[in-house]
Amino acid sequence: MEEAADFSPCLIINVVVNSFSCYTTIMLNIVLIFALRRSSSLPKTLKALILSVAVSDLGSGLVVQPLYIARMIMQIQQTDDQETSKDIDRALRPIGRTLGYASFFGVTAISVDRFLAIHLHLKHQELLTYQEEFVTYKRVVAAVILSWLLSAFLALTGVLSGRYVCNLAAVTVGLVCLLTMGLIYFKIYIVVRRHTVQVHAQPAQAVTPNEENRSNFERLRKTAVGTFYVYLLFLACHLAIAIEILETRRNKVWEHMLMYSNTLLYLSSSLLPLVYCWKFRHIRCAIKNILNDIFASQNQIQEG
Repeated sequence: MEEAADFSPCLIINVVVNSFSCYTTIMLNIVLIFALRRSSSLPKTLKALILSVAVSDLGSGLVVQPLYIARMIMQIQQTDDQETSKDIDRALRPIGRTLGYASFFGVTAISVDRFLAIHLHLKHQELLTYQEEFVTYKRVVAAVILSWLLSAFLALTGVLSGRYVCNLAAVTVGLVCLLTMGLIYFKIYIVVRRHTVQVHAQPAQAVTPNEENRSNFERLRKTAVGTFYVYLLFLACHLAIAIEILETRRNKVWEHMLMYSNTLLYLSSSLLPLVYCWKFRHIRCAIKNILNDIFASQNQIQEG
């Protein structure tokens, strides 16, 4: 009883934080999805990839977090319903893993998309070449569908293989995606820096680049910076989950660390829409228009 009493404050804190972030995850990702549909200035390929991540985060808020909160509430109440707890775990693991893998693959694909956009734009000096020949909207949609199918396959395979294999596969996929994204953003930094040096090294008498190409490159650079902040948030929120396999001896300290790392993991789903709103002007404007329409309709209802 004393150990349970020591464990209760940790559970209560995580229940409160997850309840709040669950609500914000649902609302913010719904607004983000509608904003993506309204925004016509973002590239269609980038919109499709961000939409995939937003859907996975929305699923986390609608399904995974409520199940996780319910399991913690059962622990607080010291309910000895083992069957209910097992049923929650059976639903939580495959769904949570599928959504987690899909989110990882989506954010990784966004970084690849931005690197190809910048690299191929500098190589061909035509943004339409990248959009129409190399990374088309149909190819991106097909890649998104395949990533979701692969996520479901990895999740089900991991669950059927046992807890340790499931955790090992999740951490391995996560680390590979994070390292890949880190390498890609380093390459983006090198490409942008080299281009900037070349532009500044040109003599004043040299022919200036086409203004349209310069504005396109600047726009690509800004979107790459925005997605880099998404990567940093992902890195901060997901590395903590590695303790699932780093510590094999289950004790009270390990349980506390795992609980807080899971809460931080779920919190990223509500923070990502804020990063998109902060770093992408077109998404921010679309969200403002949506909120203005909501407030305007409410005022009309009240006046009526």
